[in-house]
Amino acid sequence: MASLVMLSPAPMIELPGGEVVLDVKFVEGMKLHCQLWPGTVRCVMRRGATHIDNPMRYSVAQLGFELLALDPDAPVPETLLDEAALLYVAADDMQYLDLPGAMKGRVGKLVYTVEDALLGRIRHACAATQSIRRRIGATWWNLRHEGALRRALRAADGVHFDGYPAESAYRRISARALRYHDNRMRVPMTARPGEQSDRATRLHLGEPLQLAWFGHVEPMSGAADLLQVAFLLRQRGVDFRLEMFGTGPLTPRIHDGIAALGLSDVMTLQEPGPFDPVLVPHLRKRADLFIAPRRLSSPQSFYIEALGCGLPIVGYANRTWKRMHAESRAGWVCRPARPGALAARIARLDRDRVQIIEASRRAVDFARANSFEHVFSRRMTDLRDIAGLD
Repeated sequence: MASLVMLSPAPMIELPGGEVVLDVKFVEGMKLHCQLWPGTVRCVMRRGATHIDNPMRYSVAQLGFELLALDPDAPVPETLLDEAALLYVAADDMQYLDLPGAMKGRVGKLVYTVEDALLGRIRHACAATQSIRRRIGATWWNLRHEGALRRALRAADGVHFDGYPAESAYRRISARALRYHDNRMRVPMTARPGEQSDRATRLHLGEPLQLAWFGHVEPMSGAADLLQVAFLLRQRGVDFRLEMFGTGPLTPRIHDGIAALGLSDVMTLQEPGPFDPVLVPHLRKRADLFIAPRRLSSPQSFYIEALGCGLPIVGYANRTWKRMHAESRAGWVCRPARPGALAARIARLDRDRVQIIEASRRAVDFARANSFEHVFSRRMTDLRDIAGLD
C-alpha cells in the first residue's frame, strides 16, 4: 500500500501511557491527509517541544495516522524511506536538505514545502530579538544554508509554496511547483449573503465604521500602529469603532495606550475566543473593514481569513498583501510603516462607503476560491499525481 511520509516541524509532547499532546489544527489537517491519500499516512515528529498553541491530549493508537517520535538529532529511519511512495517535507527549518541524496535509488518521490524566502526568514529572525549579536548570527545562519536549500529544492520532485514570497524566490529553480495560501477558512465559514446585505445596509445608513484586527499582539504584527491610526481617525472626525482581538507581549502596552490617548470609547483589545465558533461569526456580523499594519510578509493566513468574513483590507504594502490585492481587488494598499496613510485611506472610505461594499463582495469571492478545502484538495491532488497514484 502506498505510504505518505510527512516530516513535520509541528510541536509534540509525549506523555506516559501512549499519549501525546498535539495542536488541534494539526491533527485535523492530518485527518484530511488520511482521507485524501490512498494508502498509509505516517508522520515523523521531533521531541523537545515545551509549548503548543492549541493543545489537546490524544491516544497515539487513535490518531488515525502512524506517529513516529524521534529525538531532535536522530536520523529518519532507512526503512521509512524505503517504504515511502512520497515524502512531504517542510524545508524552512533546513533539517532535511539531505533527503534528495537519501532518496536516490529509492522509488519514493520527494516534495518540499516552503513558507518564506531568504529575506523574509532573516527579517523574522532579526525582529524576534533585540540582541545585535543574535541578529548577526541568525543572518549568517540563513545565508550559510541558502545554497543547500536551493540545491535541495532543485533536486526534489516537486515544491509547494505557501504564499507569494516563497514562490517568487524559488519558482524558477523547481521543475514542478504549486503555490497555495494556507488558512483556516472553510467554505461554510465564509460570509453569508444575509450578512453581506446587513453590512451594506449599515454602511448606507451612515452608522459608525466598524474596524477590526486579530492576531498575535507582538512587535512584528504592527498592532501598536493601530493606536496611532485610531488617534488620527478621531482627529479627522471619523465616527468609528476599532475592535482588536488577540493576546501577546504587547497587550499591556496597547491597553495603556488606549487609556493614555483617551480612546477607550472607540477602541478595545480583548481575547479572541475560539476561531471557528466565536471570532469568525462576530467579524462577519459586526465588522466592516480589516486593518493590516503588518510590515513583514508572513504569516499570510489572516488575509484570507479576514476576506472570508467579508472584510476588505486596508493594509501595508508588504510583498504578500501587494500581490494578493492585485489578484483580489479586495482592499487598499498603503505605504509600509505609515499609520497616517492607513488613517487617511480609512477616512476617505468613510466618505465613499460604496467602495467598501463592492470590495466586500470581491473579498468573499477570493476567499471562497482559496478556502481551506480548495487549497487542501489542490495540494493532495498534486501529491498523488507526483507519486503516480489515482
